[in-house]
Amino acid sequence: MKNLSREEFEIYCLLLAAEADFDITIQDLIAMGAKSDPETFVRVYNGFEADNESDRMTTISEHKSLYIKDELDRQNHFERMRKVFFFDVRFAEAEQSVIKMLRNII
Repeated sequence: MKNLSREEFEIYCLLLAAEADFDITIQDLIAMGAKSDPETFVRVYNGFEADNESDRMTTISEHKSLYIKDELDRQNHFERMRKVFFFDVRFAEAEQSVIKMLRNII
């Protein structure tokens, strides 16, 4: 996906982490969607689903340079992700691995 706003970028990152265990649940989608405008969420979700893994990593890398300028931006980004993810008690090991990978990229 190209030209994501900050909110869209955060949704995109959350979708990547949620899909890490190959099981994005309805609860995952509802929790993420509740944090954003429904139209925005659906647009980002559809774009995310259309992208392959390589496209997803490229999207994250390109948008990182736009929205993560320093350590404070990085911390705030992951804090917002944490608030959405910790609704899910299962927070699978695969999701934790993707969060670690995202931390390395971002």
